[in-house]
Amino acid sequence: MHRVLQSCWLSSVLWLLASGLLPADDWSTIYGSICREARQISSSSMAIPYTAGQWTATEAQRRERWMEMLGLSPLPERTPLQAEVTGSLDRGDYVVEKVHFQSVPGAYVIGNLYRPAKVTGRLPAVLYLCGHSKGKVNAPYQANPRWFAQHDYIALVLDPIQLGESQGLHHGTYREGRWDWQSRGYSPIGTEVWNGMRALDYLESREDVDADRLGVTGLSGGGVVSWCLGAADPRLKVVVPVCQSGSIEHVAVDRATDGHCDCAFWINTYRWCWPDIGALIAPRAFLIASGSEDVLWRPYAYRDVAHRIRHQYAALDVSDKFDLVEDLTPHGYTPKLRQAIFTFFNTHLKNDPTPVTDDVTTFVEPEENLQVFDGELPQRDQMRQIDKLLVARPALPTLSPGFDWKAYQAAALQRLRDTTFRYTLSGTQPQLRDVRADGSDGTTIAGSYVFESFDRMTLAMRTLRPAASPTDQSMPVMLAHAMQPEAQSAFGGGGSSRPRVRGAVATATIEVRNTGATSVGTGYLWTARRTFPLLGETLAERQVCDLLAGIRVLREQRVANEIAVYGKGYTAPLAIYAALLDDQISEVVLADVPVTHEDPATAPFLGVLKVGDLPHNLALLYPRRITFIGAMPPAFQWTKDVYEKYGASDKIRTAQVW
Repeated sequence: MHRVLQSCWLSSVLWLLASGLLPADDWSTIYGSICREARQISSSSMAIPYTAGQWTATEAQRRERWMEMLGLSPLPERTPLQAEVTGSLDRGDYVVEKVHFQSVPGAYVIGNLYRPAKVTGRLPAVLYLCGHSKGKVNAPYQANPRWFAQHDYIALVLDPIQLGESQGLHHGTYREGRWDWQSRGYSPIGTEVWNGMRALDYLESREDVDADRLGVTGLSGGGVVSWCLGAADPRLKVVVPVCQSGSIEHVAVDRATDGHCDCAFWINTYRWCWPDIGALIAPRAFLIASGSEDVLWRPYAYRDVAHRIRHQYAALDVSDKFDLVEDLTPHGYTPKLRQAIFTFFNTHLKNDPTPVTDDVTTFVEPEENLQVFDGELPQRDQMRQIDKLLVARPALPTLSPGFDWKAYQAAALQRLRDTTFRYTLSGTQPQLRDVRADGSDGTTIAGSYVFESFDRMTLAMRTLRPAASPTDQSMPVMLAHAMQPEAQSAFGGGGSSRPRVRGAVATATIEVRNTGATSVGTGYLWTARRTFPLLGETLAERQVCDLLAGIRVLREQRVANEIAVYGKGYTAPLAIYAALLDDQISEVVLADVPVTHEDPATAPFLGVLKVGDLPHNLALLYPRRITFIGAMPPAFQWTKDVYEKYGASDKIRTAQVW
């Protein structure tokens, strides 16, 4: 009876969420807007499976997009692996080789290779990927590859970055404040996938491995790498993620991002959910193994994901190659899960569907025996710098004679629209809900607007304009800007966020999300900033969306003949990118402007550094006006050079006040 009531309760909750009756759908909150967008992504993911013809026709584009979201487009060069076996352990029926190789020059990948003591011919090979504990020395991560070796497989188990003997960092935004990772288009899942691809290269190079029979599996963090690597590398014939399957909706609504470090997710430029990854793994053998009591990955999510993927396999007429196995267990293995996994590998790599009845052994090898470097890690390991090395950055133009600036400018702007700002503008018009006159002191008139942004987030805007005669309500120019995140109030026409201006200039302070009434505190801001990339966005991109929506409202109200944008400090990049997306904005006014997106304190935008840094992207405004309040930072000399070289030197200037 308890189970029936629990099932009914869960069904009711899901129905309420879907019907919009729970607060998660309240568009006046950042959490509500995130939940709604996440739900849209997950509900549309593989809602209709590809036909066989559609699957084939779209495979190359889908895989290229997937590699782009992993930060692996174009792929890094496959440089020599410099593989080395530093020692081995003979355990009677199996041998452990202590192995390392370099996925890029100087970046070490460390693992143990388990193989039968006697090898005759080429064997199927399994890449085993660890979760985030102690890496390859952890008892479960010894036991599984050992079983494979004892049953005539080659099994290579790798340390994840930052764990075991592997160096590097996977806790970037989670713990280290590395918000620049979002601007770089970097997630450590890209590093893990690349390390996995190079591990497959290594396995293929061995004389005891059958390169046509490769598989991958792993638990927890290793489970998500199994998903991602399986979709990225068609060489894998079997893919089995364990306790790491869910949906974008689940991690957003349940705030499950709080329980995961950065390598659990990709940079979701094209708004994929797990079924989209599964459709790219198809038609190869694919088993999802899950624990129904896993607090990180809930059954309502992984069951729905599996249901959608199952339909795709059926549409490709390979239903026998996909399955879901689950057990009533927390995050981790059970004998039922392991035996199902081992049977699946035997079926699809050995053509032996006989159910496996044995399990892993309880022997635990002392940790020091499995160390590849005997406690002395390589100095100057480039894995420490992999976030800066892995994701390709474009070569910037030299502005040499004959360089086609207009073509470069058009291509860069289109790239920004197609990726970083893919979801900023939409066909939805901002809706004005309320206009209020807030009084006048005789020289200025204050006003307030309440409007819905492009994604229906409810926001406010405060205006202050010089007093004008009744027959002359439209100002020559209005300076629009985003409210500063730290500002306590926008009362009285903008409060402390309002810039100092002179002359007949009206201002509009737009309370973009996470300012004013929509501001969130430490209880959710960290979660929101880490969740937004799963929607193909950042908080800063959503703030640009709000800034542009407010500007469109101002235009519809015809309050000024011309609208310029202003940004100071954190909001300066918001002003720059708003102007790049709206060619009717006449001028950008900047104060205390950051000089690079490589600074974690600068407002991040997904993958923006793949196009250019702030000085290079600001130059894309050419030939519109740019004003620096105070001295122009030296980093923006490149911007000024563009203006001077192409005949618009009078359009870029410095001033003490605007």
